[in-house]
Amino acid sequence: MSKEQQSFEEMMQELENIVQKLDNETVSLEESLNLYQRGMKLSAACETTLKDAENKVNQLIKDETEGADNE
Repeated sequence: MSKEQQSFEEMMQELENIVQKLDNETVSLEESLNLYQRGMKLSAACETTLKDAENKVNQLIKDETEGADNE
């Protein structure tokens, strides 16, 4: 599975792994920078996924409310 097609849960797991690696004092500066950059991309992707889910839930609530008003 490509990184762009990861599920939310897979992205969160990868973020956890990155944090653990960054906490390891034996990680080189270059590797730390690469991990940080990947972590920022994953964080942004997770945020987008959560916002999309929130918008869908809000739309469902709105549709439900409008449907109940029409009865």
